[in-house]
Amino acid sequence: MLVLMVLLAVMAIELVQVYGKLRTARREQTSLSAQIQQLQQENETLESDLSRADDEDFIMELARTQLGLAESGERIFYDVND
Repeated sequence: MLVLMVLLAVMAIELVQVYGKLRTARREQTSLSAQIQQLQQENETLESDLSRADDEDFIMELARTQLGLAESGERIFYDVND
């Protein structure tokens, strides 16, 4: 009877440990799924940008927003309040 009680106690401890690992794995799966979704959206944006690589207006907008460039004769004003 004592052996049976010890075996049940060991099984209960193992079951609790497995349940904890399962909970951790589910949290990690949720986190990774969110990361996958974010990366897929970023990939779609990049594919869209790549498909517009020949569009001169798009290239000029990228030059303005990402590189801070301006066309000849334009003035750039910087907001120093931020």
